[in-house]
Amino acid sequence: MTLKRIFIAAIAVVMLGSCNKKLDELLVNPNGPTPEQANSDLYLPVVQSSFVGVYNSASSFGQELTRMLIMYGPTYNQAYSPNSFDGVWNTAYTGLFKHANALIPVATAEKKFVSAGMAKLMKAYAMMTLVDMFGDVPYSKANLGSAETNPPVDKASDVYGAAIKLLQEVADTLDRVAADTLAHGAYPGFNDNFFGVTNAAGARRWATQAKLLLIRAYMTTRRVDSGAKGKIEALLADPFVAASWASSAQDFEFKYSNKQANPNSRHPAYNGNYTQTGNAGDYIGTHILWAMGIDKGSFSNNELSNRSDPRMRYYFYRQQTNYGNVNSQTVSCSVAPPPAQYPATMPFCLIGVAGYWGRDHGDNSGIPPDGNFRTTWGIYPAGGDFDVNQGTRVSLNRGGQGAGIMPIWQSSFTQFLRAEAVLTLGVAGDARALLESGVRASIAKVMAFPGTIGVSVDPNFVPTATKVNDYVAKVLARYDAAATNDGRLEVVMNEWYIALWGNGYDAHNNYRRTGMPSNFQLAKLPAPGPYIRSFLYPSNFINLNQSAPPQQAIDKKVFWDTNPAVLK
Repeated sequence: MTLKRIFIAAIAVVMLGSCNKKLDELLVNPNGPTPEQANSDLYLPVVQSSFVGVYNSASSFGQELTRMLIMYGPTYNQAYSPNSFDGVWNTAYTGLFKHANALIPVATAEKKFVSAGMAKLMKAYAMMTLVDMFGDVPYSKANLGSAETNPPVDKASDVYGAAIKLLQEVADTLDRVAADTLAHGAYPGFNDNFFGVTNAAGARRWATQAKLLLIRAYMTTRRVDSGAKGKIEALLADPFVAASWASSAQDFEFKYSNKQANPNSRHPAYNGNYTQTGNAGDYIGTHILWAMGIDKGSFSNNELSNRSDPRMRYYFYRQQTNYGNVNSQTVSCSVAPPPAQYPATMPFCLIGVAGYWGRDHGDNSGIPPDGNFRTTWGIYPAGGDFDVNQGTRVSLNRGGQGAGIMPIWQSSFTQFLRAEAVLTLGVAGDARALLESGVRASIAKVMAFPGTIGVSVDPNFVPTATKVNDYVAKVLARYDAAATNDGRLEVVMNEWYIALWGNGYDAHNNYRRTGMPSNFQLAKLPAPGPYIRSFLYPSNFINLNQSAPPQQAIDKKVFWDTNPAVLK
């Protein structure tokens, strides 16, 4: 080889090596950074979106079982199959837990303790969610990659205990951040889709939220924890916890936008119901329409002298304000008698006022041509339309255009929870006053919501102070008429159920824990089988994990559910 050829070959080798280095750099995927390249700001959005995915799935199943939305059934065993739960399982284990576990050490090393605390709180919440849904689930050996490809389940009580420990860590650490006793890096700011934390005051919100979720956990497990009362009382004595229930500023909610594409970041219920075809997708449960529109006073279009719920126009949007389109084809139950097992006072088919059009619990009779007649989600919490008797079918870009919220935990929920603690555990407090505070806080939150997303509503249809006071008076009269604490708790849990619209997860937990509201509409079949006390294990867990236990029955209770009531 001549000297000239050797020189050219050497240059080629150098250039090739240089090109390979540049090509190697281009192989880095910015949407999937390695732990060495990542920072907490890159991980936090996917942790939050995965968390909301877990919550939304759990809430959807709970809404169906507690008559907020339709459960087709017709039996409880037929309502869901194992693959119904693959989505929530995958989102938890391959989304939330994986990315939270990667975020926490990175954020801690960067001294971004708020971001680490957010991830721990969301992880803890999801851990409890999986237990509440399925009972025993993998935890201690989950998400270890090739080191453990078939993680066994842990005892449900152990997973709950680990979640409680995580929440306590969040509270302790972020208390120090808020008090400026712990050196801290940058705040997550706009990467925080819940509180938008940009300062120490925001860090305090996350610390307080961890404590509120601890109270919730201790109330959930109160039937199996003799120390629950003392733990709850200690948390209630915290001045920041005490301040949180006086204002909606502490409300823990994921905020959506009105952006329709690239990406679509609108509320899922808006996406599913305000469609280009003009057909709503969901069926609202007949029971909740009755509970709000009939049970305490009949809804009317002028709403001048009745005690129906002030939140009706905010929760629900009517595509029809009368029943002119009701016939045997659009609503087959309209020409049928109520099921024989229904008491005379139980709602059936249509509630009979102002065009409210839902569907009965366990009605699997098929889908009629009623998509542009049925009642659907309103402006709260889905960012839909405020009902001013439009009586027109849904369409794209109506009302709040999807800028809704996921109401994960609100100040009103804390008030109802405290009332339950007073009546069941003997925690100090005035349950009647707490009930009133919870109802008023919920109504105020809902009535103020349109303004928070930039929507002005017709003042002629906004409930007056007199209207609100009349409703509250009706609730308190029922409470005063109750002769026992169980009777008083029934009133509390019914009002909490109504305030939970959009949050079926806590509604399902509350029902299993207390058996209340006890007046839920029965299933259409006279013998629908046992109520779902825990869900079937997902098919991808049963089929792909060699350590998975045998499939469980739906009437198997989770560890904290020792409620002897027969649920329906």
